[in-house]
Amino acid sequence: MLWWLPVFLTVALLEWIATGKRWHRVRIITKPLSLLILIAGFSLQGGWQGIGLWFGIGLLFSLSGDIFLLLRPHFFIAGLISFLLAHIAYIIAFWQGQMKITIWIILPMAAVIFLVSMVCPRVIRSLQRKLENRHLVVPVLLYMITIITMLFSAQLTWFQPAWVGLSALSASLGAFLFTISDSALAYGRFSHPFRFSNFFVMFTYHTGQLGIILGALMRLQLI
Repeated sequence: MLWWLPVFLTVALLEWIATGKRWHRVRIITKPLSLLILIAGFSLQGGWQGIGLWFGIGLLFSLSGDIFLLLRPHFFIAGLISFLLAHIAYIIAFWQGQMKITIWIILPMAAVIFLVSMVCPRVIRSLQRKLENRHLVVPVLLYMITIITMLFSAQLTWFQPAWVGLSALSASLGAFLFTISDSALAYGRFSHPFRFSNFFVMFTYHTGQLGIILGALMRLQLI
């Protein structure tokens, strides 16, 4: 049933290598193809039912974001908006269903606060330093707030009876990796690029998306 999973991982691996080697012509194929395979696998598993509809929408917006970011730099805002909408779709999906809040909710709250305090100020300061980037302060800040909300929403699956064990673990870990990917992208683009940053961004992005989608499919009892 999960024949598409090794196919996705193989294409994703090619994309990680192409990203690290800066093989742009290869990436024109591997970057969108990896998400297309994930969307196909999600669809073949019957994922477009119930709350799965929102996860499917999130994947489609992610695919459009990938395509925009492959194009010239002036499509950056279009890519940012696409991923913003993808995160909003995931947020809606994660908030579906009953929730039993306990004292342990302080753990995901503390983790989110720590991540915000570590990343957001640095990125905003870096944007403000360069005149050509100052127009990006508001959209990037809005994006960061949205993805942090998505991360927190994914952690709340631990407090929803419908998300049991592995489904909550997969979704929450996937959301964490997705957030790390976006944070590393923003830090490398606007602050200080680091070694193997391009590879790291795509590795955490793909594994993050996969974790979210596998969690969703387990939540829907489709795998």
